[in-house]
Formats: sequence, C-alpha cells, structure tokens
Amino acid sequence: MVNREKIEDYFYTGTFLIAMLFALLSVFKIYFSIEELIRVWFTYKYQNIFQTFYGIAVLAICVYLMRVRLIKK
Repeated sequence: MVNREKIEDYFYTGTFLIAMLFALLSVFKIYFSIEELIRVWFTYKYQNIFQTFYGIAVLAICVYLMRVRLIKK
C-alpha cells in the first residue's frame, strides 16, 4: 500500500509537470507572436535585422539560464 506522503509527492510532481507544460506552450506562443509583431511593425528591409537581434537575445537568455541552473549544480 502507498502511504499518504508518497501520494502527495506524486500529486505535487504531476501538478508541477502540468504547470511546466503550460509554461512551455506559453513560451512558444510568445516567441512566435513576437516574430509576427516584428513582421507587422517593421518594413521588409529591417525585418531580418530585428529578427536576428531577437534571436540573439533569446539565445543569450537561454544560455544564461542553463548556466545558472545546470552548471552551478
């Protein structure tokens, strides 16, 4: 038989995983929405420049988060 603490751990883990799934979906939606905003707000001559800077910014944030969370552990 599974004790109460084990069931609570499973519940919190499941809730955490579902929240992370929603967060991941939200991040993808935000990313593509910003891409569309760049297409709408800037003329075609400048779109590639802004998309490049946006991509670099996203990459820098991802590298920073990976460094803080994964490497320091």
